[in-house]
Amino acid sequence: MRHFTTIILLLIGRLCFANMASPIWEGTYGSNAFSSRDIDIIREKLSVTIDKDFKTASYLIEYSIKADSSGKQIPLLFHAKDYLGYFHVWVDGKEIELKDIPREYLDSSNSSFSKFASSFEIRWNEHESNSYSLSDLKYFETDLTKGEHEIRVEYVASVWTDTHGWLKEYSFVYSLSPAKNWRSFGSLEIILKAKDFGKPLTTNLGQPTTGKLGTTAIWKFDKLPSDYFEITYKPTMTSISKTLIEIGPFGLTVIIGLIISLLHFLSIKQFRKKEATGKSWVLIVGSIVNPFLILISYMVSFIIIDTSIGTDAGGYHGYTFFVILLYPILTPVYWILTVSYTHLTLPTNREV
Repeated sequence: MRHFTTIILLLIGRLCFANMASPIWEGTYGSNAFSSRDIDIIREKLSVTIDKDFKTASYLIEYSIKADSSGKQIPLLFHAKDYLGYFHVWVDGKEIELKDIPREYLDSSNSSFSKFASSFEIRWNEHESNSYSLSDLKYFETDLTKGEHEIRVEYVASVWTDTHGWLKEYSFVYSLSPAKNWRSFGSLEIILKAKDFGKPLTTNLGQPTTGKLGTTAIWKFDKLPSDYFEITYKPTMTSISKTLIEIGPFGLTVIIGLIISLLHFLSIKQFRKKEATGKSWVLIVGSIVNPFLILISYMVSFIIIDTSIGTDAGGYHGYTFFVILLYPILTPVYWILTVSYTHLTLPTNREV
C-alpha cells in the first residue's frame, strides 16, 4: 500500500510540474535591423537554411544601403537576442564587432543615436508584439563613404515550440516589422532552403515566386509583405494516435471505468457463489477503491495519448490532477449504483 501511494504521489507531482510550465518554449528572436535616418536601404536579401532536424536555422541577411554622407557612422541597430553562438556582422567584407549601446550615449541628444527613434515595436507573430528602447539594441560604428555599401549579418537561431494541443508545432520567426521605420524600402528577397529537412513546411507568405517548399523556395517583394516571416512544421500522427484523440480522455475514462466496474461485479458474483450470506467485503473495498482508480485513469489517459504520439506530443493539458476532488462525489454514486445493480442481478442476497 505504501508503494502504491508513492507511485500515485509521483504521478500527481509529474502532472502538476509539467503543467505549471509555459506552453511556449521560446526560441531565437530574430528581426530586421533598425535604420538611421541618414541611410536608405535599397535591397534586403534574407536566406534561411533549415537543419535536418528542424532544431536550428542558419540566417544570412544582406543589406544594400546608401549613405548620404561620408564619415564615421552608425548605420544600423540590431535586436540580437537568444541566438546560438556568435552574431556576425560584416560591412563591405570586413567583420565588425557588435556592442551594447553605452548609457552615456543614450542620455545625449547630440549623439549618433539621435538619428534613430527612441523606442521601437517589433511584431513577432499574429498575437505577439513587444516594445523596445534603444538600450535593448546593439550597434556598430564604422567609416562609410558616401554611396552604396553592403552589410551582411549571420547567426544561428533555435526553434520555437508550441505545446498547445496534442501535437507540438515548431517554428522559426523573423520579424520584418522594423522595416516600417526605414526611411525607404527598396526590395526584399527571401530564400528558404529546407532540402536537408525534407518534410512538409508552411509559411505565412503564401506560394513562393520561384522554387518550392521542402527544397528551395524564393519570394520577391517590392513592398513589405507582412510584419513577420514564420516557417512552421507540424509533425504527422499515426492512425492509432488519431483514434485515441477522437475518443478523448473522457471517452477513455468511460471505457476504463466500465471495464473496472465489470471486473468488480464479476468479483462480487464470484464471492457470492462461495458465501451466499453476510457482508461482501469485495463490494465494500471495490466501492472505495474503484472510484479513485477511475479518476486516476482520467489523468493516465492523457499520458496514454501522449505516449502513442511520442516525442512530438504537446504534453500541456492543464491541471488534470484536480479531478481527484471529485472523489467524494463519485464514491457514493458508485456505491449506490453497485449496490442497486447487485440487488437486481443477485436477488437472493439480502445483505451486502
